[in-house]
Order: sequence, then structure tokens, then C-alpha cells
Amino acid sequence: MKLSPEDLPREEQEVWKTLRSLPLSEKKTLWRLIQLSNKDHLCCTYIRTSAMLRLEEKGLIIKNSVYRGRQGYSYYIMRNAPHLMKKLQAAAGSLPDLP
Repeated sequence: MKLSPEDLPREEQEVWKTLRSLPLSEKKTLWRLIQLSNKDHLCCTYIRTSAMLRLEEKGLIIKNSVYRGRQGYSYYIMRNAPHLMKKLQAAAGSLPDLP
């Protein structure tokens, strides 16, 4: 999938630039979270890695404060970039392809 910033709304282009500048370990972590996320951009994990903490600091993942699961953590993945998230989910195979 070839994606450029021009394919996104103006307010999501900064998120795209941030993604492009991430270190490889953070890109891999974010990609895995995107693959595991649902249609509401939520992802549950049992661990918090250092890469996840850095992604949280950068605002790319946001801890779901209302999650009351017995164990693990729930995160919103790229909550401030819904169009970009949908395109990445489609590329990851977690959602059907978009037109």
C-alpha cells in the first residue's frame, strides 16, 4: 500500500509525519497494535513495553481509562487520526479494504 500525506485530511498529516520519523522498534510495536485493534481502534494487551510507553508519550496510543479488565491494558490506537488508522488497519488485514 502506497500512502502519502496528501491522501489524508490536513489535521492527520502531522500524525503521518510523526509515524515516518519513529524508530524501527516503535514502528513495529505500533504496527502490531494496529493489527490487533478492533474497528473502534481499541487494543488490549497484557504487557507494556518500553516502545509502548514511548508511543504513549508521543500521543500515538492513549490508555483507555475506563477499561476495567482483570488483567492487562487497553489502548486507543491513533485516536486523533481516524482516517489514517482505517487505511492502516485495512493494509494490516484487520479490516476489509477501503475503496
